Amino acid sequence: MDAQLSSPLNIPEHTSEKSSANIAENSPAVPEQASVKCPHCGTVMPANAEFCPGCGWSMTPLPAADRAVAAIAYLTFLAGAVVLLLPEFRTHRFVRFHAWQSILLWGTFFALTVAALFLSNVAAAMLFLLFGILISLAMLFLWIVLTLKAWQGERFELPLFGELAARLP
Repeated sequence: MDAQLSSPLNIPEHTSEKSSANIAENSPAVPEQASVKCPHCGTVMPANAEFCPGCGWSMTPLPAADRAVAAIAYLTFLAGAVVLLLPEFRTHRFVRFHAWQSILLWGTFFALTVAALFLSNVAAAMLFLLFGILISLAMLFLWIVLTLKAWQGERFELPLFGELAARLP
């Protein structure tokens, strides 16, 4: 008998309406902001966000051409510069971000390489050779990761270069 009384089927309809009205009256008047979850990492963000603040995943589906051009921009310094000069991609923020980040990354790599070449002629050639090998391996790994992230449609920001690339026109 007790099981029948506590069954949700035996609760009158007007009772549940009163309890939901009491809950609505007691809750603070906070306007609900539309939010969405990132399908990649589950971070909650505003509905109008273009990229997830947690993982950088694009919340708007990007065309395959944009993703391919962004990945190609990482091939060399020259490819990134050419992408920036193409009029078709001047308004595509995703492609421009990856092209600028590529130019900044390759420019820094070349500057470090030239500095290491000059210094290796002056002192500690073996030390700079080992340093150059480690930097080249790190650059190869970083190049692969950035190319794959761009191909997947992710806005992956490097600590120094990503912030600067996002601000450049």
